[in-house]
Amino acid sequence: MTGDELKKVLRDWGLNAAQGAKVLCLHSNKLSEYLEDVSRIPCAVAFHVEALNLLPAGQRERLLAQRLQRKTHERPGSGP
Repeated sequence: MTGDELKKVLRDWGLNAAQGAKVLCLHSNKLSEYLEDVSRIPCAVAFHVEALNLLPAGQRERLLAQRLQRKTHERPGSGP
């Protein structure tokens, strides 16, 4: 996956870079490196994106909304 491909995914999901970092559980600086092709996008991130894209649109949108509600770097299941 390239930075341009990741940018397209975030656009398709209706997310800006800060939201994308939160959804993908990445530090915003690291996501910026990926988006600008400064650093190689790890397979784990690419697979995460692929898995989210395989979800039906409604399920994916609900999951993205849930992740955006979490505090930054909050572990799943540790919130209210």
